[in-house]
Amino acid sequence: MKIDMHVHTRFSRDSAMDPKELVESAVDKGLDGIAVTDHNTMEGFRELEKIDHGLKIIPGVEITTDRGELLGLFVEKNIDSNIPREVVEEIKKQDGIVVVPHPFDPLRSFDGWEELEDVDGIEVFNSRCLTSGMNRKALEYYKRSEVVKTGGSDAHSPWEVGKAYVEADAKNLGEFKQKLIDREVVIKGNRGGFMSYIHGNLHKLKKYRS
Repeated sequence: MKIDMHVHTRFSRDSAMDPKELVESAVDKGLDGIAVTDHNTMEGFRELEKIDHGLKIIPGVEITTDRGELLGLFVEKNIDSNIPREVVEEIKKQDGIVVVPHPFDPLRSFDGWEELEDVDGIEVFNSRCLTSGMNRKALEYYKRSEVVKTGGSDAHSPWEVGKAYVEADAKNLGEFKQKLIDREVVIKGNRGGFMSYIHGNLHKLKKYRS
């Protein structure tokens, strides 16, 4: 099973991708599923529930805290707090997985995430990281730790979907989640490069002006 664990829809401030475009791109790329991780909202996931697509959809959210961003995966409702420890607690209460996205990207890193208790995992590959070294540092940290590893395209447009994904020998999302926890997954992907940043910033500017 191949799942892109970090994608955004138009419900994120820096994306213009319609949920229907997202699933069409995911199917075209040969993915089995996606984790919808819009910024501070689960509206994109709610929209996808209304579409007939045949994909496995992991409900998620990327929360902006006062120290940086945290991913909540396998959650059923949005997170209200922006205080890191409270965000972690709310995700845990939903039996979700707490992941630090792009942990070694200096432009988007979480301040002091290594001291934050109860973090389950880190994103060892994010296609929007500008240099391979950022992802390499994350992978090196994973190898000397006991955390879960994830990876995703961080897609904000259809062409980015599937540039990175997590692969596991699983038949359903329950098995997939357990494979993550057991560290029995493989991360594959390519960086989107500078164009990914340009697209995201243009969408953000357009929404700000509208």
